[in-house]
Amino acid sequence: MKRFVYTLALVLSVSFASFAQNGGTAEQRAQNLSDKMIRELQLNNFQSRKLRELNLANAQKMIAFETKYANNPAELERCINGVCKERDAALEKVLSTAQYSRYYGARKSFNSYDRAYALQLQKENGKAAKTLVAQDKADAKRTFAQPEPAVIREASPRN
Repeated sequence: MKRFVYTLALVLSVSFASFAQNGGTAEQRAQNLSDKMIRELQLNNFQSRKLRELNLANAQKMIAFETKYANNPAELERCINGVCKERDAALEKVLSTAQYSRYYGARKSFNSYDRAYALQLQKENGKAAKTLVAQDKADAKRTFAQPEPAVIREASPRN
């Protein structure tokens, strides 16, 4: 009974940890991209706050699209481009003309920077998930025996 309770507690803690990791990636992505944009575009406090809100909303949308269209890269690309166009329109209202010109010229580099960071987070979360599954080296190396292939033999003719 104790073993069952410990196993249940472990499963629940792992599931909560995975939810926390998925929720953290949107905030991490938004913060990372916002920090880069704030430095390069030289934004004031009001603009920085609006940019962080906008990037968080966009990161959440992108993560939702990435999970929904993981097996359809063309549709995923179309949806992400739509989110980027929405961000362009919203930033035009927040940034000055000079800042928006700098942003518009560098937006491809901002998008590729965000995607590279998202891949890095995905790899880190994958490594974390693997360490949660394999508790020790012996457990990680454990394999199961391969099944024997079935051999069909012809029956000997009966006389």
